[in-house]
Amino acid sequence: MKNKGQAWGFDLFAAIFIFLGGIVIFYFYSLNYPSEGTNTLQSLSYEGNLIAEMLLTEGYPQNWNENNVVRIGIMSKNKINETKLEKLYNMTLIEKDYKKTQGIFTVRNNYFISPSKPFIINNIGVNLIGRNYTDNSQNIIKISRLTIYKDEPITLNIYIWN
Repeated sequence: MKNKGQAWGFDLFAAIFIFLGGIVIFYFYSLNYPSEGTNTLQSLSYEGNLIAEMLLTEGYPQNWNENNVVRIGIMSKNKINETKLEKLYNMTLIEKDYKKTQGIFTVRNNYFISPSKPFIINNIGVNLIGRNYTDNSQNIIKISRLTIYKDEPITLNIYIWN
């Protein structure tokens, strides 16, 4: 008697194991992926609103500067205070101070502030305060607030991204 046969039991077990492993991985990925996007959007929205609310206050202390600021605010008497605006602008020009503003705003993500009409700082029209996003930036959102600058209504746009 010659025994010719094929050991297919182990091959079948390995194939079933790989197939089921793929289904389990796909299942967990498909369940978690949409919630990651929602969590990212909610996080960015929360941080953007936090910056907007803080900016539209007087800040603390009321006459804050780069060294003693606890809470950054650019308003005085319900208008944008040009001195505070210039201080914020100067803080965002230096990387170390920009990181400090992120800490004060209690945000992890990058941001920039853009008015509907340019701010005039040091006799220069400024359209952006903060860090500009790059082409590889992801998940950018925009928060808009209406305020007064030089006795005219403007829209203050806060962009935040990761």
